[in-house]
Amino acid sequence: MKKLILSVTAMAVCSAGAYAQGTIAFDGSNNTNPSPSATSDGYIFINGVVDTSTDVNAELLYSVTGTAGSFLPLVTLSLAASGVGPSGPGAGQTIDAAGDIKTIGTGQIYDLSGTAYNVPGSTTSAYFQVLAWLGGSSYATATEAGASAVWQNTTLGLQGSPVTTDIQGMSAVNVITVVPEPSTMAMAGVGLASMLIFRRRNK
Repeated sequence: MKKLILSVTAMAVCSAGAYAQGTIAFDGSNNTNPSPSATSDGYIFINGVVDTSTDVNAELLYSVTGTAGSFLPLVTLSLAASGVGPSGPGAGQTIDAAGDIKTIGTGQIYDLSGTAYNVPGSTTSAYFQVLAWLGGSSYATATEAGASAVWQNTTLGLQGSPVTTDIQGMSAVNVITVVPEPSTMAMAGVGLASMLIFRRRNK
């Protein structure tokens, strides 16, 4: 009888372990804070203005420890990956970003596939960060980019009741586009005026 009880217990532990993988959806559709300084429930902004119509490249990074250098891509929404959908819940995929902002149209980022991605090494929670950018093949090479703060988020075991499985912990993400500094514009204006004066004198 003891052997039977031990066998059943061992099977239950193994079964629970097999389903303990944490998951999260790259889903900001439930976010409700339209402030550019939001510390959670954040939206996507471009130069401080809520982005309601420009699809962006975006990446959801994860880390089990939350320490610098330990963050890895969970899923990348790329405008260059036209027509590419997720191949499953595995981490590290790059899929199509088309519609990630336009679909909802109120500033929330949204992975249209609705996939809940496995978070390697996570059973109950992990740390996350969202990167967003325009143009460029990656956040590292983009000149127009922004990032959320790092936050800790509950993840969902494949068996168990849903807790927080989306990115409501995300702070506002402000994508800054390249704008010439006022001094640069002033210098350009002085140069143009000098050229016009010089041309008039030579006539």
